Amino acid sequence: MKRPSFSVSVTTASQLHDGIDRLLPLLRADASHAPAARALAAAAASLRPPSTFLSNRVLHLLSSHPATLPDALALLSSLPSPDVCSYNTLVAALARSPRGLASARALFDRMPLRDHFSWSAIVSAHARHGQPRAALAFYRRMLREPEGSGADNEFTASSALAAATAARCVRSGRELHCHVIRRGIDADAVVWSALADMYAKCGRVEDARSNGQSEEALCYFNMFLRSGLRPDRVMFVGALSACAHAGLVDKGLEIFHSIKDEYGIDHTADHYACVIDLLSRSGQFELAEEMINKMAVKPNKFLWASLLGGCRIHKNVRLARWAAEALFEIEPENPATYVTLANIYASVGLFDEVENVRKIMESKGITKMPASSWIEVGKRVHVFLVGDKSHPRAEEIYALLKKMYVKMREEGYVADISFVLHDVEEEQKEQDIGYHSERLAVAFGIIATPGDAPIKVFKNLRICGDCHATIKFISRIVQREIIVRDSNRFHHFKNGICSCRDYW
Repeated sequence: MKRPSFSVSVTTASQLHDGIDRLLPLLRADASHAPAARALAAAAASLRPPSTFLSNRVLHLLSSHPATLPDALALLSSLPSPDVCSYNTLVAALARSPRGLASARALFDRMPLRDHFSWSAIVSAHARHGQPRAALAFYRRMLREPEGSGADNEFTASSALAAATAARCVRSGRELHCHVIRRGIDADAVVWSALADMYAKCGRVEDARSNGQSEEALCYFNMFLRSGLRPDRVMFVGALSACAHAGLVDKGLEIFHSIKDEYGIDHTADHYACVIDLLSRSGQFELAEEMINKMAVKPNKFLWASLLGGCRIHKNVRLARWAAEALFEIEPENPATYVTLANIYASVGLFDEVENVRKIMESKGITKMPASSWIEVGKRVHVFLVGDKSHPRAEEIYALLKKMYVKMREEGYVADISFVLHDVEEEQKEQDIGYHSERLAVAFGIIATPGDAPIKVFKNLRICGDCHATIKFISRIVQREIIVRDSNRFHHFKNGICSCRDYW
């Protein structure tokens, strides 16, 4: 019987290893190589004496493409003595897809022995696929089990921190922070980045080293550099983003140029996106345009969205059209681009163009995501829409806002109606903007929470300029700390001042 072959006649273990090396990248790219992979697996099974190392290499090959993943599972079941590496290969392969997560978990639970890779794979998979609380549960389980002590390293810790970030669970994040300090791995670059990201996204500015306290963020970044550790691409993105949010143009450009000049790291599209964000926020569109035209990598959607956002701040219609056209090519179904472009047109009175954008959206079946805000009070989440009167305490909410508006006008507040898209009378525009969802959520927070507790509101879209100004006034009038997390960042309002310094 002729033995299966790939490129060369496979008769020895050495030839099998060579065949696997050649076939692996081909199978990953194209399922048509599945028969050859199965042939190699059959050849490996026929060799005597059997080799666990060779079997694991075949498992790695078969699990590299969904078409041969069932073959890998069958091979694992047939192995007389699979080791931890055998199981790890299949757990990681199954966990690549959300649909395979349950199977990965079941296989993980059947493992007779687990190592740090096993735990890291299962924790990171749940975090990656939108199950952060399950990821944290697996991490806690790891710490309880005797075998888990060896698996408790910077990789599993960073995966758990990512899960705490995704769950917006600052309590779990703080516990993890204490744990990694006890373990002595808090200075690791990956763990450090995960900690900074967790605190920032969970809204703890005093701990975050970023997001709303840009000078503090850069201070910690400089401390990190002085520690002798080498920053990675992701850390530079964080530092550049801090500069963008604080308007530190010179510092941001200095950091951007140092990435390549001092650290030998090629600029990524995300680095360019941060710098374009920095330049466009500060109104330096000529320099931004020049950089886009000369950049060494293809601009990504984040770069174009940053440029479009800057155009919205400074009402630059020409570059807004350029950025929007690029985004239409990349994400033709994303309503945010259409809405932002319409906002820019409305801000300069081009209501015919606003109507054209609406017609394009209608013709393509694109609908704007409804703005909503929510606040958690008493272990219950309360959700509000614009002009929402469905809440049981709506009458109190609206009465409080009306009272606030009277006091605000006495202090000099004038509504900025440029954020209203409709071509209607100014009085109507003021009424339209007066009951945006975040205002309703903030008002409810004032009514329903203790006077010394911070009010924490989340919004699915970017907060508008007038709501931002309004909440500053309210924070001073009621003497409450108000935290609003919109789609872009955290805003910490206190005594009439926002942590973003009106620069977002």
